[in-house]
Amino acid sequence: MTKLLSFIFIFFSVYIFGQNHSEIDNFVYHTMDTVASSFLKNSGANSFSITIVKNKKTYIKHYGELDKGKGNMATNHTIFEIGSTTKVFTGTLMANAVLDNKIELEEDIRKYLNGNFLNLEFQGQPIKIKDLLVHRSGIQVPFPSTKEIREKYPADRFLFYKNRLDLAYTKKYFLSDLRNVKVDSLPGTGFKYGALGPELCAYILENVYKENYEELLEQKIFKKLGMQSTKLRLENNEILANGYNVKGEVMEPLTISIWGASKFLKSTMEDLSKYINFELNSNNKVVVESHRKVYPNVDMGYFWDILKDEKGNTNYIKDGGSNGTSNILKILPEYNLGMIIITNQNDKNTGSNLEAAINKLETALKQN
Repeated sequence: MTKLLSFIFIFFSVYIFGQNHSEIDNFVYHTMDTVASSFLKNSGANSFSITIVKNKKTYIKHYGELDKGKGNMATNHTIFEIGSTTKVFTGTLMANAVLDNKIELEEDIRKYLNGNFLNLEFQGQPIKIKDLLVHRSGIQVPFPSTKEIREKYPADRFLFYKNRLDLAYTKKYFLSDLRNVKVDSLPGTGFKYGALGPELCAYILENVYKENYEELLEQKIFKKLGMQSTKLRLENNEILANGYNVKGEVMEPLTISIWGASKFLKSTMEDLSKYINFELNSNNKVVVESHRKVYPNVDMGYFWDILKDEKGNTNYIKDGGSNGTSNILKILPEYNLGMIIITNQNDKNTGSNLEAAINKLETALKQN
């Protein structure tokens, strides 16, 4: 009788566990469906994709169509531009370099540059490595400068000419501008978001590892995580998802002639799920370092924005966009939860619509 009761107990325990597991899955997918429906309705976008990693289980789902009227729904292998979300990959490499004792956050960046850059200081205070990671170099001009095209061309043509400016802006021009730029304020202050910090990090990484930035991404991140479809440059047989503006016009993909460390990666939802799993591994020293605040009074890690929720738990967030795509990536370690949402549309309201969507996902999934 005792053995029989034990068998019955084990049978029903397994059955109940299976039921609960199924209920959780159903809840997650239902939440994704609800959020996606609301997003597509409110944004007018054609396509919306969601990846969620919760308690080490991955959920990926796609909605709408990539190109209006074609019925071509995105898949786990659709390649999207991820824009500035590229920056946290650069941050991961920088964290790795710190742990490899290749760089030190408190060091003057000029220690790691080739040539003389006497201008890279303010009142005797040098720009430090950590200043690059939080966009506080003290340099306020963008790299490359967009002043001329802003003055010369109408606003609705800015993206077109910015793409051509980026294509013509080589590493040689970047380093020339760096050698002549003026530091406007004390490094560590004067927030200026842009390409300078991550692109300069890529240059420094190449100098300390004696390998190019693209190869460092492959060897230290993509190969280790099995991210076979994440890259700066696509092969001839690889197709990038079209991106659109608010008028429904196809936008040009981003162009690259420098390192690409600020906004030029392309990836798939399957690959990004692997990166989320990596970011949720609190035992990984590189992850821990990349999430660490480099300034105690600045809510940023290695290009990550650091936020506290209503319960005081720490979350890490990064958003990105190209001329025609937008995304938000969010890591919530205390909830064993990570999410990324992507749409192939970018206009003035896309960011707020994405933020509302990811907040809805977070609110629902933290409770279960």
